[in-house]
Order: sequence, then C-alpha cells, then structure tokens
Amino acid sequence: MRDSYWALIITLLVIAPRIISESLFRFTSIRMIWVFRIIDVFDIVLQTLSLLVIVLYIYSRHIHGQNQGISMVYLFLATMLMGGHMMHFAANAIDMHFREVLNVDPETTLPTSAYTLIHFIDEYLSHIIMFTALILIFCLGAIIELQKSPKMLDMQDKVLIMISGFILGSGFGISAVEASIPIYILILVAICLIAILWYAKANNRSFFDHPFCLYVTIIYIMLLLSAIAYIAVFGFQSPRELIGSYLGRP
Repeated sequence: MRDSYWALIITLLVIAPRIISESLFRFTSIRMIWVFRIIDVFDIVLQTLSLLVIVLYIYSRHIHGQNQGISMVYLFLATMLMGGHMMHFAANAIDMHFREVLNVDPETTLPTSAYTLIHFIDEYLSHIIMFTALILIFCLGAIIELQKSPKMLDMQDKVLIMISGFILGSGFGISAVEASIPIYILILVAICLIAILWYAKANNRSFFDHPFCLYVTIIYIMLLLSAIAYIAVFGFQSPRELIGSYLGRP
C-alpha cells in the first residue's frame, strides 16, 4: 500500500474513535456497558488498535532488518506506549466512574492518598509514559527512513501526507494540553524535530523524498503550533472543560 494511504489510515484510526465516542455518547443517556462507560470501551478497544497499527507499521517499514540495538530500543518504546495506555485507561475509568456514574467527587469521597494516587497515574504518569514513547517512536522511524534511498512521491501523495499530518498534529497538540503536561511534550517534540532536521541536513536528505519523515515532521510542527496557539488563547484550561462550559455541562 502507498505510504500516503498509510498516513491517512493512521490519522483516521487515531482521531476518528475519540470524535465518534465524544459526539455520540458523552451528552446522551446511552453511556454504559455494564460498569464501563461507552467512551471507555471505545478507548480501550479502538485506541489500542490505532496504537498497535502505528507500532506494527513503523516496525515493518523502518525497524525490521535494523541492528539488534535499534530493535531492542523500539521494543522498549512500544512496550512503554501500550503499558502507559493501559495504565491511563484503568485510572481514568475509575476516576470517571465516580464522577459520571456515581455522581460524586472522588477527591472528597476517596481517602486523600487513594485519590492522589489515581489522579497522579491518570493525569501525569500515564501521559508522560504514553507521549514520551509515541513521540520517540515517530522520531526513530523518521530518522531511520532518512537512511534509506529516496522515494519519488507525486503531488497527490505529498498533499495527502501533509493533510494527514496536519490533522493528526493538530489533534495531538490539543491532546498535549488535555494531558496536563503540555510544556514537557512541547520540549520533547521540539528536541525530536531539531534532531530530524539536523540529521536530514547533515546527510543531505529531503523530506519530500521520504514520506514517513515528511508525515512526522508535519505532525511535530502542527503539534507545536496548535498547542502554543491554544495556550495563548485559553491558557492551560482543559479543552474538555472548555467545551463543557460552552455547552453548559460540567
């Protein structure tokens, strides 16, 4: 399959499930499957699938056949990504069960140490693990692709890759603010972007001849721009809380 199609598929797999679940189920009475919110079911099934597709795609296209050291680093990052995702799912599901199912505030209902643990895992530790692993996985794949022979991309492929990167990067930028660690994410992305730019220049490579590198570069740029723009306009207020305030929902 063409690299541009893969870029579009990855973008849709990451963005679509969250948009569908939030728009269909957050503000309706159809919210639960047993003790799970439907949004949580979408998260653990479809978001896990999207992350798995990203990991397997980058491995099959860029990591497979590399030396053992690179493969071990990639395996470690992939394990971090999936582990952080599961950690976030569990902590967030518990926190939101109190808030949206039992209609009580876990901060006042739970013992202080228990709430602090859940909140720390949900808002900080899991996000740090997930975003660190995902950003580094993209960076590693992009740099390794720059070591390969250039590919001739037609204009349709370039446009599709850039649009896909624009959408996913913008979404990641908003997610970075929602994740409560935007400054850390912005610094890490900036470092990775500089590393890719430096490697491309040092080896006389063009992004437009390396589709995945072009995709990652656009993602990083749009993540930085969208997160900075959001913070400049709305501060560090959670996008979810901001949308809820406009809709008159808690």
